[in-house]
This record gives sequence, structure tokens and C-alpha cells, in this order.
Amino acid sequence: MSYKIYNLKNKKEWDSILSKFDNLDFYYFSNYHDLYSLRYDGSVPCLWVYEKSEKTFVYPFNLTEILLKIDDHQKFFDISSTYGFVGPYSNSNDEYFINDAWNNFDEWCLKKNIILEFIRFNPLLNNEKISHKNTKIEFNRDICISDLSKGLQYFENKIPSKTKNMIRKAVKNNFLVKKKKFKDIKDEFIKIYNQTMIRNNANKFFIYDQKYFDKIDQISNKKFYGVFIKDELIAGGIFFLNQNNALYHLGASKKEYQQYGLSNLYMHEASIDMLEQGVKYINLGGGRSQDKSDGLFRFKKNNSTDLKKFNIGKRIINDEIYSILIHKFKNLKQNNDKFIFYR
Repeated sequence: MSYKIYNLKNKKEWDSILSKFDNLDFYYFSNYHDLYSLRYDGSVPCLWVYEKSEKTFVYPFNLTEILLKIDDHQKFFDISSTYGFVGPYSNSNDEYFINDAWNNFDEWCLKKNIILEFIRFNPLLNNEKISHKNTKIEFNRDICISDLSKGLQYFENKIPSKTKNMIRKAVKNNFLVKKKKFKDIKDEFIKIYNQTMIRNNANKFFIYDQKYFDKIDQISNKKFYGVFIKDELIAGGIFFLNQNNALYHLGASKKEYQQYGLSNLYMHEASIDMLEQGVKYINLGGGRSQDKSDGLFRFKKNNSTDLKKFNIGKRIINDEIYSILIHKFKNLKQNNDKFIFYR
């Protein structure tokens, strides 16, 4: 058997495999999947690995039991990418190796009674190019990237004048950005974050509990940039780093200071600081919806340099069982147009 499966009980081995790659961001690593395991009740984060000689194929996902009763004697499962930008990746473009990896993966899926997969691809890796031949790839939305590899001048030239004016306004009013240890401001940030989510009528998926923030506190490769007036935290953002890549995870600001553009201020200062540290890309993500006028998308677009296309993938692995599932629970299917309609 050429493939191996790792879960969160094998975090050291999981991360050791990924350390062979020099361009994977934090979405792929065990700590990120551990963090989001809190958001996917009943799912098991896994890393599927196929290796041959010096060639390696990796695929992180959540394995989830389908709770609907399909068969009296068997359990069935689906696999889906955790929230973020992940999907399969390989250090080889050898077509024969990639096909061999997928053939082994399909064999494993059939043994495990996995009927379908849903993939969130990584726009920086363009990894939809190595997806399974039967995967249906769909464009979902644009996401925002800051390409710091082209230097400070490129970054500054890409930031709109309106954003720069907001930054100057914040500086003129004596707001100051400081890098802080997250544990020192965690409780303050949680309050601001919860207030921000309520204010924005956020999806309950993004209302995080204390345990979630405690897990963030335990992650070593993170940075927190906060905006302060005197010693009071009034805005800030959390970033995760891995090698030369960074991702913007969470941000929040107090309502009474919104007119000063403090999120623009910490985003700008964080970007400059990371550029000076050798970070090449910051993935800011996308908006709350696919709408180009989405407020969160516009904020990220105005604080980044480029747009990348975020694609998703859908594949039915076991057509026979999927057909039974649709027929047996057709009422659920009729009322839900999602690929994983039963959850």
C-alpha cells in the first residue's frame, strides 16, 4: 500500500509530510484543521498522502459520516474541504503519478464507503489543475491577495488613494498600530470581535466561542496587529504564517471608531511589516457573499494588490449509493440545492 492516512492524533507526522513542500500556507497544516474541527461537529480531519520515490501527493479534508439511514448494515461517509482554501497538492506534475494517486484514492474511498467529495481549491496554488478527471470545477468568487514579492513600491502603488487617505486620517488622529502577543489582548479582542459580528449580522458559523480563541492562542505561528488609543485596544487583526505565506484570519474594530478607517491602518502596517520579514503573499480571502459590492470584499480589495479566482470542486464517487440517497430522501434534495444537501 503506497498511501497513508493521518489524523489529529498524528499531528507531528502530518506536519512533517507537509514540510517537504516550500509553498503551502497554513490552511494545510494540522493546527488549522484542529482549530476548525470545532466548527464541524462529527467530522474527522484527515491528511491523505500518496508517495512514490521523491514524488508526493497530499490531500487534507474532513471525513464525515452521513447520518441518514441508507443501509441497515453499512455506514457511509463524505469528504469535504475545511473552511478556507485547501484541496489536493503535489510536488510533481507527472501526469502518470497524479493519475496513479487518484486511482489509489478512489480505491480507498470505495473501501471506506465514501460517496462524494467537495473541494475548496487554493487560488495561490491553482491546484484545481490536478483534480480528479471526474471533478466538476466551478468558479465561486474572487479573493484578494497582496503580492509582496514585487516589493514595497508595487504594494503601495496598488493601494487606492481613498484607502491611503483613511490611513493618513487615522495616523493624524494619533492611532497607533502595535504588534502584541495574542494572549495579552485575547479577552479584549474577543469582546470587539463579538460586537463586530453582531453588528454585521454574521452567519452563526463565524460566531466563535472561548474554546476557539483559546486554540488560536496555542498556535505559535500567528501574529496580532492591534490599533490602540493610549492603552486601549480598539481594532485589530490575526494573521497566520507559514514560510513565505500569510493569511488574514480574523479582524474587528469598535463601532465608535469606524469613521477613522482603523482596519485599513492595521492591514497596511501588517502588510509592510510582513513584507520586511520576507513574506511573499498575504491571502486576505473574499467577501461574505459572491456579490462584488459585498462590504467585506470591498475592504479586502482596497487593501490588497491582486484578485485571484477561487474555485470549488464537486465529485460523486459512488454513483449507485448517491442515487439511492437522492431517491430515498428526495424531499430533502428538492428543498436544498447544495451538493451536500442532507447536512
